[in-house]
Amino acid sequence: MPRHAILALLLTVFFLFLQVCSVSSEILYATSGRVSADWPGGLVIDHTCTDLNAIPAEWIEAAQSDAKVHYAHTSHGSQITTGLDLIEDSNSTFSQAQGDRYLPAESGALCMLDGNPPESYITPDLYWETSDGLAITQNTLDENPTLTVSIWSWCTQLYWYGEAETQGYLDAMSSLETANPGVTFVYMTCNAQSTGDEGYNRWLRNEQIRQYCLEYDKVLFDFEDLDAWSNGEQRTYTYGDYYIPVEHEDFHGDQAGHTTYTSCEQKGRAFWWMVAALSGWVPQHTDGTASSTSGTTSDGNRLDSGSWLTAGLALTVVLIAAVAFKYYRS
Repeated sequence: MPRHAILALLLTVFFLFLQVCSVSSEILYATSGRVSADWPGGLVIDHTCTDLNAIPAEWIEAAQSDAKVHYAHTSHGSQITTGLDLIEDSNSTFSQAQGDRYLPAESGALCMLDGNPPESYITPDLYWETSDGLAITQNTLDENPTLTVSIWSWCTQLYWYGEAETQGYLDAMSSLETANPGVTFVYMTCNAQSTGDEGYNRWLRNEQIRQYCLEYDKVLFDFEDLDAWSNGEQRTYTYGDYYIPVEHEDFHGDQAGHTTYTSCEQKGRAFWWMVAALSGWVPQHTDGTASSTSGTTSDGNRLDSGSWLTAGLALTVVLIAAVAFKYYRS
């Protein structure tokens, strides 16, 4: 083998090794720090994301330390805040603090700014639907620079909103993401309490939101799905040839936010799952598949598959270099 060819091979191996080292450092940074994960195909929080025992303690603590949540909503959205209170009342591990139009600074608690100052009851026009609403939201984020997550919850608007109006919501959320790259904006579906024509329209618009989130790798809190499932059973109603998800009868009541405490607690559990995931935890679903390209062990720690790949590449590089060096010496 000509010596100049061997030299070219060695240089190629050298630069490949530098690239491997660069990839390795990025993987170590992503898996060891408290940073938000990437979610190819979107991160969907639904009825499969409600087992608090599946969340490792370190990621609960990470959420309490790192996640600072802005949550804007009306009455249906209060199901989540009620659920968080119920969970904390029964298990102090899930400590959280909600501030009425201000961001609390309570150590060891998940801190939430509830509202969109100066308003506390946040209809679409006060968060995303109008230029004034967008300005209010931006001001909230500007005045609270430690916020890492922002969420707006539907009430019943998708019972009658059309495709264009729903696309307006998606476009507005996207514009907020562009303006605030350090904040994760969580999309939501509408509650599943409507039936008949309104229920069918609500389902279509929720599907529009789901498909957008899956296509563009967004984070979705699937309120409709959480409404329709209880104890592993989904409720639907028939509309023509369609089976439309509808609120489970276990949740029929008006204890809080137009539903039962049980429904509120289910949404609160899903919310904890979400903030843990946004803080770096990679959940493992019950079918054994992870929510992203990485996996987790049974105790919820990351399987560092990227590091295994890096080690394999590095070993390959070393072997190629050894062979090339042998030929060069001979």
